[in-house]
Parts: sequence; structure tokens; C-alpha cells
Amino acid sequence: MDENKRNKWLHIRLTDRELVKIRAYSEETIQQSLSDFARRILLKKPVIGRYRDTGTEDLLRELFALRRDLHGLASNYNQLVKKLHSEPEIEGKTLSIQAQDLGENIRDSLEKLQGFMDKITEKWLQS
Repeated sequence: MDENKRNKWLHIRLTDRELVKIRAYSEETIQQSLSDFARRILLKKPVIGRYRDTGTEDLLRELFALRRDLHGLASNYNQLVKKLHSEPEIEGKTLSIQAQDLGENIRDSLEKLQGFMDKITEKWLQS
């Protein structure tokens, strides 16, 4: 018989609150399952906490915001082009103003991106 095969059960009773608390502790570690977490605790083996990289979280948050902004700008651009093709009598001046506003929005988004990239680069160079 394989000595490493886990075929024995240990049953314990918990309140809902206790189970929630234990699951929360487990999620703060790198253990893949609640069973593995509990086994390590009961056998007094080291439990490694999960490292939280806030720099990556900030990067993802900014990238999602940028994606949302760029998606909005792309939608505005598509609407402008549709309007141009569907209403040829629109004055060029009106479309020019809309295109200029859209260009300013794009420049603003790119400046935000550049500022964020500069900030991340500075952090990276300090580490």
C-alpha cells in the first residue's frame, strides 16, 4: 500500500462563522485547497502567505481604465465616420470641430498613459 496516499478522513464540526474565517485565512496563502491549508496547520508545517503585488494591481487598474477610454474614443470615431458617410450635406466645419475634439481626447488619454508609464518606470528603476 502506498504510504503517501491520503485515504483517511478527519471530520470536524464548525459554525458558519468559523468556516468563513478559516476559508478567508486559507485564501491569504498559496495553498491550493482548504484541505491542504488545514493539513499544513494541523501538522505544524509552514504556511506561506500570498504576496500581493500592488504595483501590478495599479497597472491593471490603469490599463482597464485606458481600455475603457480608448473604446469610447473608438466608438465616437466610428459615429463620426458614419455621420460623414450618411449625411454628406453636413458642413465640413462641424465635422472638423468634432474631429478636433476627438483628437484632443485621444491626446489626453495618451498623456495619461505616458504619465502612468513614467510612474511605473520610476518605481521599477528604484527596485
